[in-house]
Amino acid sequence: MTRGAAASVEDVTDSIFHVAIADDWEASVPFGSYEAATRGVLFDADEPIRATTAAGVQRVLDERYADLVLQLVVVELDVDALEAAGIPVTRDAASDRIGIEAPLPPGDDTIVKRVVPLTRRNERWVAPELA
Repeated sequence: MTRGAAASVEDVTDSIFHVAIADDWEASVPFGSYEAATRGVLFDADEPIRATTAAGVQRVLDERYADLVLQLVVVELDVDALEAAGIPVTRDAASDRIGIEAPLPPGDDTIVKRVVPLTRRNERWVAPELA
Protein backbone atom coordinates (compact mmCIF):
# COMPACT_ATOMS: atom_id res chain seq x y z
CA MET A 1 0.00 0.00 0.00
CA THR A 2 1.43 3.34 -0.96
CA ARG A 3 1.13 5.60 2.00
CA GLY A 4 0.35 9.28 1.89
CA ALA A 5 1.29 11.67 4.65
CA ALA A 6 1.51 10.01 8.04
CA ALA A 7 -1.96 9.99 9.46
CA SER A 8 -3.30 8.61 12.68
CA VAL A 9 -6.55 6.69 12.72
CA GLU A 10 -7.60 8.28 15.99
CA ASP A 11 -9.66 10.78 13.99
CA VAL A 12 -11.61 7.87 12.50
CA THR A 13 -12.57 5.72 15.49
CA ASP A 14 -11.34 3.93 18.60
CA SER A 15 -11.90 0.61 16.82
CA ILE A 16 -10.93 -0.69 13.41
CA PHE A 17 -12.13 -3.88 11.75
CA HIS A 18 -10.39 -6.68 9.85
CA VAL A 19 -12.26 -9.31 7.83
CA ALA A 20 -10.70 -12.75 8.14
CA ILE A 21 -11.35 -16.29 7.03
CA ALA A 22 -12.52 -17.94 10.25
CA ASP A 23 -10.22 -20.97 9.95
CA ASP A 24 -7.18 -18.72 9.42
CA TRP A 25 -8.04 -16.60 12.46
CA GLU A 26 -8.72 -19.60 14.69
CA ALA A 27 -5.54 -21.38 13.57
CA SER A 28 -3.44 -18.32 14.45
CA VAL A 29 -4.54 -18.21 18.10
CA PRO A 30 -2.30 -21.06 19.38
CA PHE A 31 0.67 -19.55 17.51
CA GLY A 32 0.07 -16.04 18.85
CA SER A 33 0.45 -14.38 15.46
CA TYR A 34 -2.04 -13.62 12.68
CA GLU A 35 -0.33 -12.65 9.44
CA ALA A 36 -2.94 -12.46 6.66
CA ALA A 37 -3.04 -8.98 5.13
CA THR A 38 -6.26 -9.77 3.29
CA ARG A 39 -7.71 -12.64 1.30
CA GLY A 40 -4.86 -14.55 -0.35
CA VAL A 41 -2.20 -12.02 0.68
CA LEU A 42 0.26 -12.43 3.57
CA PHE A 43 1.53 -9.55 5.68
CA ASP A 44 4.98 -8.22 4.77
CA ALA A 45 6.76 -4.86 4.67
CA ASP A 46 4.83 -3.84 1.54
CA GLU A 47 1.50 -5.39 2.53
CA PRO A 48 0.15 -4.31 5.91
CA ILE A 49 -2.80 -6.10 7.42
CA ARG A 50 -5.79 -4.30 5.97
CA ALA A 51 -8.49 -2.86 8.16
CA THR A 52 -11.45 -0.56 7.80
CA THR A 53 -13.99 1.38 9.80
CA ALA A 54 -17.31 -0.12 10.89
CA ALA A 55 -18.95 1.69 7.97
CA GLY A 56 -16.45 0.17 5.52
CA VAL A 57 -16.94 -3.52 6.41
CA GLN A 58 -19.73 -4.12 3.88
CA ARG A 59 -17.66 -2.57 1.09
CA VAL A 60 -14.74 -4.89 1.94
CA LEU A 61 -17.07 -7.91 1.97
CA ASP A 62 -18.52 -6.96 -1.41
CA GLU A 63 -15.17 -6.14 -3.06
CA ARG A 64 -12.90 -8.87 -1.67
CA TYR A 65 -15.04 -11.74 -0.38
CA ALA A 66 -18.27 -11.81 -2.42
CA ASP A 67 -17.48 -15.12 -4.14
CA LEU A 68 -16.01 -16.86 -1.09
CA VAL A 69 -18.18 -19.38 0.75
CA LEU A 70 -15.72 -20.21 3.55
CA GLN A 71 -16.86 -18.91 6.94
CA LEU A 72 -15.72 -15.34 7.63
CA VAL A 73 -15.35 -13.31 10.79
CA VAL A 74 -14.92 -9.62 11.41
CA VAL A 75 -12.34 -8.81 14.08
CA GLU A 76 -12.76 -5.61 16.07
CA LEU A 77 -9.41 -4.16 17.11
CA ASP A 78 -8.64 -1.42 19.63
CA VAL A 79 -6.44 1.22 17.96
CA ASP A 80 -4.99 2.55 21.23
CA ALA A 81 -4.12 -0.96 22.42
CA LEU A 82 -2.43 -1.77 19.09
CA GLU A 83 -0.31 1.34 19.30
CA ALA A 84 0.46 0.75 23.00
CA ALA A 85 1.74 -2.71 22.02
CA GLY A 86 4.08 -1.12 19.48
CA ILE A 87 1.96 -2.08 16.46
CA PRO A 88 1.68 0.97 14.20
CA VAL A 89 -1.63 1.73 12.55
CA THR A 90 -1.63 4.00 9.51
CA ARG A 91 -4.17 5.49 7.17
CA ASP A 92 -3.37 6.19 3.54
CA ALA A 93 -4.40 9.80 3.00
CA ALA A 94 -5.30 9.23 -0.65
CA SER A 95 -7.46 6.10 -0.32
CA ASP A 96 -8.40 6.26 3.38
CA ARG A 97 -7.30 2.62 3.71
CA ILE A 98 -6.14 1.58 7.14
CA GLY A 99 -3.02 -0.55 7.52
CA ILE A 100 -1.73 -2.47 10.53
CA GLU A 101 2.03 -2.56 10.22
CA ALA A 102 2.80 -5.79 12.13
CA PRO A 103 1.24 -9.21 12.71
CA LEU A 104 -1.70 -9.28 15.11
CA PRO A 105 -1.65 -11.10 18.46
CA PRO A 106 -5.02 -12.90 18.20
CA GLY A 107 -5.11 -13.97 21.86
CA ASP A 108 -4.58 -10.48 23.29
CA ASP A 109 -7.96 -9.39 24.58
CA THR A 110 -6.81 -5.82 25.10
CA ILE A 111 -6.24 -5.56 21.34
CA VAL A 112 -8.94 -7.92 20.06
CA LYS A 113 -12.21 -6.54 21.37
CA ARG A 114 -14.40 -9.17 19.71
CA VAL A 115 -14.60 -11.63 16.84
CA VAL A 116 -17.98 -11.69 15.10
CA PRO A 117 -18.98 -14.56 12.78
CA LEU A 118 -20.49 -13.30 9.53
CA THR A 119 -23.56 -14.63 7.76
CA ARG A 120 -24.50 -14.94 4.11
CA ARG A 121 -27.94 -13.93 2.95
CA ASN A 122 -29.14 -14.13 -0.62
CA GLU A 123 -25.67 -15.16 -1.90
CA ARG A 124 -24.02 -12.17 -0.16
CA TRP A 125 -21.97 -11.66 3.00
CA VAL A 126 -23.76 -9.26 5.33
CA ALA A 127 -21.92 -6.97 7.70
CA PRO A 128 -23.28 -7.09 11.25
CA GLU A 129 -24.18 -4.04 13.30
CA LEU A 130 -20.80 -2.98 14.69
CA ALA A 131 -21.53 0.34 16.37
